[in-house]
Amino acid sequence: MSVISLPAGLQFGSWTWGQADYSLTEISDQTGAASSRSFGPPRWTLAFTSVEALSRVQAGVWEAFFAQLRGRVNHLAAYDVLRPVPQGTMRGSLTLNSSAAAGDVTLSITGGGGQASTTLLRGDWLQLSSGLGTSQLVKVCADATANGSGVISVTVEPPLRLAFVGSTVVTWSAPLAYFKRSTGRIEWRSAGAGFVSGFSLDLLEQWS
Repeated sequence: MSVISLPAGLQFGSWTWGQADYSLTEISDQTGAASSRSFGPPRWTLAFTSVEALSRVQAGVWEAFFAQLRGRVNHLAAYDVLRPVPQGTMRGSLTLNSSAAAGDVTLSITGGGGQASTTLLRGDWLQLSSGLGTSQLVKVCADATANGSGVISVTVEPPLRLAFVGSTVVTWSAPLAYFKRSTGRIEWRSAGAGFVSGFSLDLLEQWS
C-alpha cells in the first residue's frame, strides 16, 4: 500500500468536496421524538472530473494517475484545490499551543509574536500533524483572531479522532486528507478527433 499525491497537470472540469455522516436517527412511534447517535466519525468525501476533450498527452496523465491508485489499494493524499490556503491572514510556522484530546473541537494554536492579530476564518482548512493515520484535516467553523502573543483559539469540525500533543505541527498551506476510491470501476471515452474525455473519480476519506 502506497500514498499517491495529486499529479501536476490534471485539468479539472468539476471539483466537489463533502462529508459522509455515520449517525443513526431513531423516531418514537408514540411521541415522534427523535434521537440520534453516532456510529463512527464523519469522513470527508471528494469527487472530481476532468475537462472535456483532453489531448492524448493530457489524457495520459489521468490514465497513469488512475493506474497508480491500483483500484482501492493505494491512498490518495489530496487538498482542496479551490481553497489551498486560508482566507484568514494567519501564516508562518504554526503549532498547537497546548495538547488536544480526542473529541475536542477547540484548538489553541500559536504562530509566535509575528502572528499577533492575524485571523483564521470560517471555512479555512487546517491539518494537524502529518502522515496517513497520524494526522487529521479539520475545518475552521468560527472566525478567530490571534492575541498579542500570536495565540489563536479556533473552533473546528469534525471532532478530533486522535489526541495531539502540544507543539504538534499545524499545516495551513495545502493541508491534506487521505482518500481511497469509493467505487470499483473507472473508465474514459473517446471524444472524437483524437481527444479523450470522461475521467472521473469518487473518493472517501480513509485513515488506515
